[in-house]
Amino acid sequence: MSQETGNVTVRMSMKTQKKLNQIAAGIDRSRNWVINEAVEQYLDVYDWQEKRIRDRLKKAEKGGKFYSKSQVNEIVESFNS
Repeated sequence: MSQETGNVTVRMSMKTQKKLNQIAAGIDRSRNWVINEAVEQYLDVYDWQEKRIRDRLKKAEKGGKFYSKSQVNEIVESFNS
């Protein structure tokens, strides 16, 4: 079953276009396919991030645990050790 499609015009640097063409040629796909795949992946990540943020905000509104700036810095520094 095919989906309805429409046209979108995007301007991008020649450097980006060259990379896009190389990727498309390297995986034997059209440039259009690569662009659509990239946009779909971006939208999936965006949706995931937005859901996580909303979930965390709900948790915070219910009295979730918060860390001070110094506590966060200590946690981050622990990963550098």
